[in-house]
Amino acid sequence: MASCHFAHAQKNLISNGGFEEELESWTDYTAKTTTYIFKSGTSSVAVFAADDSKWLGLHQIVQLPKKSQYILLSAWMKADQIAPAKEAWHGGLFKAEWLDGSEKIIGESMTLTSIRSYQDWQLYEKAVIIPPGCSKIKVMFALAFAAGTMFVDDVSAKILSQDEFEKYQ
Repeated sequence: MASCHFAHAQKNLISNGGFEEELESWTDYTAKTTTYIFKSGTSSVAVFAADDSKWLGLHQIVQLPKKSQYILLSAWMKADQIAPAKEAWHGGLFKAEWLDGSEKIIGESMTLTSIRSYQDWQLYEKAVIIPPGCSKIKVMFALAFAAGTMFVDDVSAKILSQDEFEKYQ
C-alpha cells in the first residue's frame, strides 16, 4: 500500500501584503500607501507621525489553517527619521498577537522588531511556534509613540512544516 506525505504549501496568508491594492484587507489608523518609496511592485505603506503622542499604524487579522503548528512572519521595513524613543518598546514596530476563534488575545503579543532613526529597506522575519488554542493571528505595524516615518512592504505569513521550522532555528 502506498503512503502519501503532504507538505504545507508556502502560500502567503496575508492579503495584499505588497499594498498594490492600497489598504484593502488592512485596518488602518492613518496609514497611507505611497507609490514613491517601495521595496517591490509599485507601492508600499507609510505610517507618519509629526509627534510622539500617539500609537499610529495598521493591522490585519488572518485565519490560520487548522492544525497549524509553525509560522514564518516577514516584512520589509524602512525607517525615515524615527526619533529616539522614550521607552524601549517605542518606535517603528512589527508585532503579532495570537487570537482564539472569538479574537481574544492568547498569551503575550510578540514584537518582531522595533526600528528607529534612519534605516534603508531591511527584511525582518521570524519563524515561531503557534500557541495551542490559536486560530488567528493579528499582524501589526505601528509608530508607537514615536515621530517620523516608517515604510512597510511585502508582508508575509506562511505556515511551516516542522522540518522547515527547524531550519530557521
